[in-house]
Amino acid sequence: MKISGACTLSRQAPPYDDIWEPVLRIIDAFGLDRCMWGTDWTRTSGMLTYEQGVAPFRNTTRLSKSDKVQLMGGTVEKVYKW
Repeated sequence: MKISGACTLSRQAPPYDDIWEPVLRIIDAFGLDRCMWGTDWTRTSGMLTYEQGVAPFRNTTRLSKSDKVQLMGGTVEKVYKW
């Protein structure tokens, strides 16, 4: 499950705290080992900066460091055997 462009769905200013309830429901439903984060940069570049799309995931305390590693690259490494 690709979790991308989540920050563009926020109704709040950065750090987009209202994205976490739906994001965590997706992670709970599919499992972290089946979820991959992405910015969806080609679609979102006019809505927010790259840093604004990355920072909420890098800086959140709602995910452990190992969960962030898994979500933001670990799953894609496994899927594509990188």
